[in-house]
Amino acid sequence: METSKWIDDYLKWMKTKYSVTSFDDGDEIMTPFTNIIGDRIAIYVSPLNKNKIRLSDDGTTINDLVLLGIDINSGVRSRIIESIINSFGISLTANKILAIDGKKEDFPVMKQSLIQTILRIDDLVMTRKSNVKNLFFEDVMNYFDDNEFKGLPDYPVTGGSGNSYKIPYALGKSKSNPLQLIQILNNADFQRISTEIVTLEDIKSNVNYENGKINYSVIFNDVDHGIKDKAQNIALSKGLDIIPWSDKNKILSLKN
Repeated sequence: METSKWIDDYLKWMKTKYSVTSFDDGDEIMTPFTNIIGDRIAIYVSPLNKNKIRLSDDGTTINDLVLLGIDINSGVRSRIIESIINSFGISLTANKILAIDGKKEDFPVMKQSLIQTILRIDDLVMTRKSNVKNLFFEDVMNYFDDNEFKGLPDYPVTGGSGNSYKIPYALGKSKSNPLQLIQILNNADFQRISTEIVTLEDIKSNVNYENGKINYSVIFNDVDHGIKDKAQNIALSKGLDIIPWSDKNKILSLKN
């Protein structure tokens, strides 16, 4: 079969998958492409003047990510979104609507740019599965900065065994509060909790941290991973303070 036949068949299929619904303020175009929740991607066309139009997603793309628990305001994700929209000449409005303005005759290029932007931003849902560890870590660290915890990252601690540890975050001791060490875990499974317990017990065996001069807390990602009863029970029995990321009140209480 000739190459042109493949292209003709593809374009014929594409054409049959598009549908247009007209409204008083513009048109809704249903495309054959699907988004992260399996729905066909809709593009909205609104006239701006005699020869200029606006294409938008009506806010669906960002809204779907938020509903799936993706924090689009985290440092890494916000930079990714900014890079994507800049690459395709798309704007992101204050209402989180992806849009592009242009001449009517530029509709094909504008539509293609908007579709590619939507699909690439949709890929952020994969940050729940790939590279989520680093993204979650940065989310937590940004939260500390935004709420002025004024702590120290990569805090060095030595255990009674002589082993050295670097704890992701620490709040210095005061007259009323002991040294607060904070571990950040993407997945608080039994194996990792057990490891943190060994670390905690080793640190506590250092004479410098005897007599209640240290607190050790673990903030874990409960958005993507729950915690099993087995892991929670052993943590409680050993005095390891575990805090779900969704419990912001408990996290804020750490800096008091």
